[in-house]
Amino acid sequence: MAMAMAMLRKRDAEAELNLPPGFRFHPTDEELVMHYLCRKASGSPLPVPIIADVDLYKFDPWELPEKALFGHREWYFFTPRDRKYPNGSRPNRAAGRGYWKATGADKPVSPKGSNRTVGIKKALVFYSGKAPKGMKTDWIMHEYRLIDGNCGNSNKKGSLRLDDWVLCRLYNKKNIWEKMQQKKEEALHAETNHFMWEEMGSNNQRTPESEIDNGSFVDCDETERIVEYAWQQAEGTGRDCVNAFQKVDRTTNIKEDNEWFMDLKFDDLQGSNYSAFGSTVDVSNPDFLFSDF
Repeated sequence: MAMAMAMLRKRDAEAELNLPPGFRFHPTDEELVMHYLCRKASGSPLPVPIIADVDLYKFDPWELPEKALFGHREWYFFTPRDRKYPNGSRPNRAAGRGYWKATGADKPVSPKGSNRTVGIKKALVFYSGKAPKGMKTDWIMHEYRLIDGNCGNSNKKGSLRLDDWVLCRLYNKKNIWEKMQQKKEEALHAETNHFMWEEMGSNNQRTPESEIDNGSFVDCDETERIVEYAWQQAEGTGRDCVNAFQKVDRTTNIKEDNEWFMDLKFDDLQGSNYSAFGSTVDVSNPDFLFSDF
């Protein structure tokens, strides 16, 4: 459910951006620094509010794509950067359940047609676990930071805050996250369909007829068969009807309203005047069992 809510929030954020059809965000290093990071540091409005403010050093990298405002295979964030030590210049690279480790040489970023360096691009790899024995992952981050004094960037001495804002591009070089998301979306789709079917089933109104327990009805054919069998037993062997019905009861384990035979004997039924019924009964006629007394 949490995954579904995160996906819905991301879709809502994309819808609120009012981006034109076919919009793609693939900026160059110079465009990221000059048109986004510089403006963010100086408090100027961005060309498109498409980059989320997230303290990414509080999360594992695979948790970050769901916090992005836009992106499918790469995601962009503004994040503050802290010092590892109060009086040092080294950044704190611990993040989530691991740490980021720099790889390769830093790359200077300059405006077009100028040799003036405005920012620095650094590549980092995420390691899961504690340094220095962490396990290398496929998560890569390009960090863009401003040179001191450029674009209103502040670097306060004696403070743990090394940079108010740096811009980060995050991606997985094997594209594992996108494949995992596809599987999650398929699972979410199946779960949603199952939930909808359950809701439809629970909303179906049961009719009064459906509340009747069919097992409470007596099968007429079965009752007729029982009575006929009791009559044959009583007439063929001369035993009393009560024994016949007891035998039927042991066979079928069914008790009916015919228990008024329990206190009667077959010899009594052969009498010409059977006062219990208030009329003369001819027991030689099998229809007497079905007569309306």
